[in-house]
Amino acid sequence: MKKFVRILALTLVAVLLCATLASCGGPNKDPSKALAALKEEGYTAVKVGDYVSGTKVVKDDDGDKVEHVTIYYYDSKEDATAAMEKIQKLADAEKDDKKTDWVGATQSGNMIYFGTKTAIKDAK
Repeated sequence: MKKFVRILALTLVAVLLCATLASCGGPNKDPSKALAALKEEGYTAVKVGDYVSGTKVVKDDDGDKVEHVTIYYYDSKEDATAAMEKIQKLADAEKDDKKTDWVGATQSGNMIYFGTKTAIKDAK
């Protein structure tokens, strides 16, 4: 009986760990849903073709902070991989020294995104 409980407990821990890691991903894989999520969170967001971008100014103790996310959607993973170098340059150009929570260009399947951690999370 003790062995069964241990195995059950370890299995539950493994399942919860997988669920936690899976929920930490990037923005929504559907451009329309990502746009809706950003607008719901108060972002000024646009969708042009398969490109979504959102920006919001947030007041904090240090003054105003700009939350920003840009998401590029491609037809295939191969197309996204081919565009990754160009998008990396765009992401590096937008990075500001004040943005300590900046996430550089990241590829996830057929999409590439970059921006602040909060904005990426809000695009889910």
